[in-house]
Amino acid sequence: MSSYLRALRLVNFRNYADATVLLAPGLNIVVGDNAQGKTNLLEAVSFAVTGSTPRTPNDPEIVRWGEDFTRTEMRVSLNGGSGGEERKVAVGYAPGQKKRLTVDGAPAPSLTAYAAGGAGVRVVTFFPDDIRIVKGAPADRREFLDDLLSSMRPTYARAVAEYAKAVQQRNQLLRRIRDGFSSERTLSTWDRKVVDFGTTVLEGRAAAIQPLASLFGDAVRALYGPEKAALRYSHSAPLEEYAEALREARGADIERGTTSVGPHRDDFVVLFGGVSMTTYGSQGQQRLGTLALKFAAREYLRAQTGQDPVLLFDDVMSELDKRRRGYLSEYFLGSTQAVITTTNLEYFEEKVLEKAWVVRISGGSVSQDTRAGATNRAGKPETA
Repeated sequence: MSSYLRALRLVNFRNYADATVLLAPGLNIVVGDNAQGKTNLLEAVSFAVTGSTPRTPNDPEIVRWGEDFTRTEMRVSLNGGSGGEERKVAVGYAPGQKKRLTVDGAPAPSLTAYAAGGAGVRVVTFFPDDIRIVKGAPADRREFLDDLLSSMRPTYARAVAEYAKAVQQRNQLLRRIRDGFSSERTLSTWDRKVVDFGTTVLEGRAAAIQPLASLFGDAVRALYGPEKAALRYSHSAPLEEYAEALREARGADIERGTTSVGPHRDDFVVLFGGVSMTTYGSQGQQRLGTLALKFAAREYLRAQTGQDPVLLFDDVMSELDKRRRGYLSEYFLGSTQAVITTTNLEYFEEKVLEKAWVVRISGGSVSQDTRAGATNRAGKPETA
């Protein structure tokens, strides 16, 4: 059995002053009215596991209003708790300062290493605005793919970051050359850096896209029906032609002042029945496509790491019909651990609730629902 979260403490995180949440293996249902802190709780779990938040690039936003720091602490039961092993991790952040990440009291070597399983678990998240992965711009799809691969390999995460820096530096130099302040000969150094890091990114994506496409097709059939689904990667230049294509584009790049070739220009198309869901999909199809991508990411992580990631799904039931709610309930029950938010427990059948651990949220305060059947099963939460 894979690792799972036993307890989470949130200090000055969004609307939480100081709260502790106990979690169980299997399905955890977080219930409460809107604007009480359910989504913030899922965000805090992701922050504790990865050191970053999937909801905003601006970390100061997560600090409780009027406070000057935030901190999450987490207890992770390793290997399903079979050997009693546990890992204690913490992420502290104060605006203007470097994050403090610790594993069993020792500083983590780096954020990228911590995010790639350093906490003992990985997560796959779904928030309603994740529909942008299917509906939105190519950058949203690239981010999804790069985040997935970075969660497995720190070397990939570093290549993505260094590639972005190299492209930015090359673009600045292109504009200086165009404006007559630098010589074209100075481009060679940055061309080499861009190609070196970009090749690592392209190789990682190339290795992942076909397995993901197969898993995506399986997920779409389960969620949507016998629709033929596919992912098709679109290159600005194929890997084997990348370096030459960058050289050939040099003149045009100088004229435009921007780098036109490389993984930062690539995309992948989400297809149902050969039709692009970005362009022609309905809102419902785009949402199901996004869910299918998340399920594919989960299965890909399991295959690549041997560990089942924790699923953090926000308000996933509200727009689904009864059949799909039933399918998702069984899917979550069959996972090592899933934490699902809802405003309405009636979205879940009674037999599901009997197996679930229910957490109630109100105004940033947490209470456990002792009615839930999970309180009597093996692996139930214990005191923090």
